[in-house]
Amino acid sequence: MQNDSSSIRHRGKAAAQQMDGLDAETSTPTAIDTPLDTPRTNSPLNLSIQAALEARIIYPPKRIKRRRWFISGIAIGVITALSAILYVNPTQNTHINRMQEILGDFDVSALLPDSLLSDEFVHDMTKLLALDKQAGPIRLTGEFEPAMTLEKEGLRKKHNVVLVPGIISSGLESWSTANCSRPYFRQRLWGTSTMFKAILLDKECWVQHIMLDKRTGLDPHGIKLRAAQGLDAADYFITGYWIWGKAIENLAVLGYDSNDMTLASYDWRVSYYDLERRDQYFSRLQSRIELAQRTGAKTVLVTHSMGSQVVQYFMKWVESPRGGRGGPQWVDTHIEAVINLAGSPLGVPKTLASLLSGEQRETVQPLASYLLDHFMNRKELARIFRSWTGLAALLPKGGSAVWGDLSGAPDDPVSNHTDVSSQTADSNVHSDVSFGGQIRFDSDGLGNQTMDGALQLLFDALDADEQRLMHRDYSFGVFRTQSEMDAHKDDHRVWTNPLQHQLPNAPNMSIYCLYGHGAATERAYYYTFDNSSDAPSLKIDRTPRPLRNVDIGIVNGEGDGTVPLLSLGYMCADAWRKPLYNPHGVRVVTREFVHNPLAVFKDIRGGADAADHINILGNHDVTADVLRVVAGHGQDVNDRFTSNIREYAARINIP
Repeated sequence: MQNDSSSIRHRGKAAAQQMDGLDAETSTPTAIDTPLDTPRTNSPLNLSIQAALEARIIYPPKRIKRRRWFISGIAIGVITALSAILYVNPTQNTHINRMQEILGDFDVSALLPDSLLSDEFVHDMTKLLALDKQAGPIRLTGEFEPAMTLEKEGLRKKHNVVLVPGIISSGLESWSTANCSRPYFRQRLWGTSTMFKAILLDKECWVQHIMLDKRTGLDPHGIKLRAAQGLDAADYFITGYWIWGKAIENLAVLGYDSNDMTLASYDWRVSYYDLERRDQYFSRLQSRIELAQRTGAKTVLVTHSMGSQVVQYFMKWVESPRGGRGGPQWVDTHIEAVINLAGSPLGVPKTLASLLSGEQRETVQPLASYLLDHFMNRKELARIFRSWTGLAALLPKGGSAVWGDLSGAPDDPVSNHTDVSSQTADSNVHSDVSFGGQIRFDSDGLGNQTMDGALQLLFDALDADEQRLMHRDYSFGVFRTQSEMDAHKDDHRVWTNPLQHQLPNAPNMSIYCLYGHGAATERAYYYTFDNSSDAPSLKIDRTPRPLRNVDIGIVNGEGDGTVPLLSLGYMCADAWRKPLYNPHGVRVVTREFVHNPLAVFKDIRGGADAADHINILGNHDVTADVLRVVAGHGQDVNDRFTSNIREYAARINIP
């Protein structure tokens, strides 16, 4: 609401008179220290003070200017990032209207200091975005490539396609109608701008929705959150940030539409066992594939990250008399291929840290740590993570046999092997530390822990309900004999662990493992005790250490930035080529891609050669391989190794 200048001056004088004689330190908080999560009211006092400020009668302290500059920097950064996306990828202009969902409720101009003139802002932004492009051709992630090129070469759709997303990719929308749920009915509380608005303005309600009941592993009383449906359930996480969007665009060029391409979204918070019990997820997936078979074409399942585990579980479930009752021939009859993009069959160490102490690399960076400590602390994060029974599916599998022991690990750096049993922060200043000790303690009286010991530490930290649900849903060991496989083939707990079940009887099916490497990836951790009463008893020890592969308490190894190379590649490059784990001769193909991103100002997502965990979904060569398989040219997609995964696999003592 605007006021004429005389009205402003009148209220300004009144405010000045009202403030005469008051101490500035006591009046200033009333005027300007309004909590960020509490909307300002249009009370007479607030209006008067605002008018006085506009009339230059009172002046905000310098610390308020710094605060406004900080907020302005955040706003400018967000605008710059979104602009960079649109600048590098012209096809994303079609989504520009969706930005209004994010910016529509915010008065950006009110956040900018008075000294930041509009013409200066435009000039600076123009200079920022006018950077020269990299010399030579750049393969963009937009513009429907590489599908446009492959279509000219004769590729057309052939097989039906089901996309299976990874953890946190599927949007979750509210179907609750009680209490604080009503404003969010059928809106996404995970994904889209609604999630961020709810977190910032209605945190308590958001936490109530996003957590599961710790006793049942299902919805809390009065709360109902369900996976969004359709291709747009995971095409974009928020405006401009694509997940499956690029893959869907390219598949459309070959002729795919919603009749023969679906996205099997799911509530990733829930264990696979409960996905079927609550949502009939695997029954619906089975029916969808059987319906598609009526066209005469098999189905190609394209998975990402955790989706690779979901499909492994599905293939065992659908065969089992305790599951889909499809029998031993169902997979071979209905599924042409499974394409795992950045799959995590053996889990992810950062899941261990998330559940143990509510931390991972993203949360222990200094700025992120400061913000989280003042907004959502480790205790709250750990409580949320531990309620998600689906997250435990990503705990590392195979124990010390795969991840190493205190004498070393299969994927240790070859040049500088260091025995973690005697490693301290004061020795081997220029060495790499071994990955065999999954959790290390420098001086707290606890010995370094292998993966087996680390999982036991986690189990001991859980309460009785959390322990019960984890034991009900998962198994993390290794089977080494056929008799063990036979004895547990209908135990749903081993269906999540590829080292404890066999590939299906599907000699005509192929499995393709496509993943990136070359990005620093969390592999192990230094921990210490936390004596604060309101937090988990252990926390990542951020003490600086003169070790090349250690940063703020995190030991970095090789991988795609999220999943270590051992989990990405061991099953595909080695174990699934052995009779014990692949007795029926399923064709397994491994394709590795070096992570080679563009500079951030060229493409904030890394460009067409980025191969880190998320951006591999827009990688040019990976997309081309997917298109060849779904078009019936899978025989042209063969092994390509560019890492040391086969050398690492040879060091793992599993028959």
